[in-house]
Amino acid sequence: MTTPMKIHVDPASGCNFRCFFCPQTDPEALRHAGVKAGVMKLPMLRKLVDDLASFPGRVDEFVFGNYGEPLLNKSIAEMVRYATASGRIREVSLITNAAMLTKEKAQALVNAGLQKIRISVEALSDEGYLKTTKTKTAFAEIVENIRTLHRLSRGKTFIYVKIIDTGLSDVEKRHFFTTFTPIADAVSIENLMPVTEEAATVVGENGKGMTGVSLSTGRSVCPSPFYSLSVHMDGDVGVCCSDWHHKTNVGSFKERSLSEIWNGEELRRFRSDQLRKSWRQMPQCAGCEMVNHYPIYEDLDQDRDRLTPAYATSCCA
Repeated sequence: MTTPMKIHVDPASGCNFRCFFCPQTDPEALRHAGVKAGVMKLPMLRKLVDDLASFPGRVDEFVFGNYGEPLLNKSIAEMVRYATASGRIREVSLITNAAMLTKEKAQALVNAGLQKIRISVEALSDEGYLKTTKTKTAFAEIVENIRTLHRLSRGKTFIYVKIIDTGLSDVEKRHFFTTFTPIADAVSIENLMPVTEEAATVVGENGKGMTGVSLSTGRSVCPSPFYSLSVHMDGDVGVCCSDWHHKTNVGSFKERSLSEIWNGEELRRFRSDQLRKSWRQMPQCAGCEMVNHYPIYEDLDQDRDRLTPAYATSCCA
């Protein structure tokens, strides 16, 4: 693939929540792994977007948000504007928990041309937010923030609202759909992923695909490094949107262009090892809980014989 299909970029590495199912609950572990705290500067984001001109095709999706809360970055609206105006991206989207989605920020994002926003509702009551996020967050304010965005957007920004099923009752599920269906373009209840010890305890032996798809437990090749990149706040570039400890870094776009990283030796070797061995044999990936959740139609196992020779000498298949 000569152009990445999806690029995740973190405008901020931190988060205003400490959800029990998210690695952000353990900032000390993240610091121990060398993960830097801070926000991306606007000139760095502009350089990243400008780098897209060196690819032969357009990026299908450019996602603001991966490990942190994008609205912590005061320049987020200008970043969105620059990305949407570039003409090098089909869809610019943003992930947020909506706690900081004030009327002013919502209007700024809509005016900047944001095409899609993915909002994570973490609970359905004040008590639920305290239990899940360890913060005193008013559920009514979350609802009002989303309602305001919906009114201001007038269909310009596609609004997707989801909640993770951490043991929701049938009554709570109905409450979720009743509350958010009128103020969103799509709503969904997603399954809990066992990415922390507490989350794994809740999931138990009843693991399901994040969005209800079947698990591909026998998969040998992770599809992510073959079509996506994950850009961190400090300019480091990885190949996995679930790599909280940045073990899959393959370069920095502060030192090289994004296309040089995409076509570079580090990423070629990473892909080649995936094909010749398995993600299970790679120290950067061993123990991953997310690889089985990629949909079956993204499987590359059946293409290993075709792809292995290509990536043995060249990154372009």
